[in-house]
Amino acid sequence: MVEAAIVIPVVILIAMLLLRLFVFYLEILVTGIKEHELAIEACNSYGGKGYEKYENERVITFVKGGLLAADLNKIIKTEAIMCNEDALVRIGKFVKGNQ
Repeated sequence: MVEAAIVIPVVILIAMLLLRLFVFYLEILVTGIKEHELAIEACNSYGGKGYEKYENERVITFVKGGLLAADLNKIIKTEAIMCNEDALVRIGKFVKGNQ
């Protein structure tokens, strides 16, 4: 009984920490997928001249407390090159015609 009274709370605390880490990892995955979808949407709807760089950064923070006293952060950086293919083709034809 004494061993169980010592071991069971420790096992429960470790299990809860593992669950919190798992949820943090899933939040990182979901945020990465959303950022990727936003970058694709920005690239598909780009109507500017030539090309432009899309950049976005999001920080995910693990809530402090319990057994884990360290700060866990994950920075997700998204970069994409948005291009207007129609404008690039027109520029290419213009450059070829002036040579």
